[in-house]
Amino acid sequence: MFHFFRNRFTFKMNMGCLSCLFLLAKTQRLEGITSLLLNGKHIVLADIEDCSLEEAEKELLYVQQKYSLSDIFIVSDRDRSYRAFCYSQVDYKTLLKILLDIPHLDMVFFNYTVKRKKATLRVSNKKDRQKQELVSVLKSYSAPIPDEVEKVIYDTGIVKKGIQISLGDDD
Repeated sequence: MFHFFRNRFTFKMNMGCLSCLFLLAKTQRLEGITSLLLNGKHIVLADIEDCSLEEAEKELLYVQQKYSLSDIFIVSDRDRSYRAFCYSQVDYKTLLKILLDIPHLDMVFFNYTVKRKKATLRVSNKKDRQKQELVSVLKSYSAPIPDEVEKVIYDTGIVKKGIQISLGDDD
């Protein structure tokens, strides 16, 4: 049944203050880590999209200097898509400020960070993509990788855009 379905289909019906949403999409299971540590602090994780490596480095160097962050490790599995890991420990409010200072931050990533009160960044490889590789290290000072990093498994859509049908008011 699903072999001919190559897209993502969303059906949304609004009825006053209620909405009914149905999503049909191919998904994949991924592994990730979260920013929240047992001590209540956060490591800095960022998902950066739609820019060159040089732009990502420039934006990350800016926050590294502004917030006195440790070394930042940048990985990628395709052109114009980067994930950044920094093991400096900051409070939640500072994490949000750092993320908002990155112009090419993936806003879906940011919205989930706000919703969950912790950032989640994948460490496994996506289907039909190259293996993630370290593409840059922005040197500052060394910070240890925390022992208590939370590991998570989650599902995500393979295709991010598709057909959407909406009925009713969008107020």
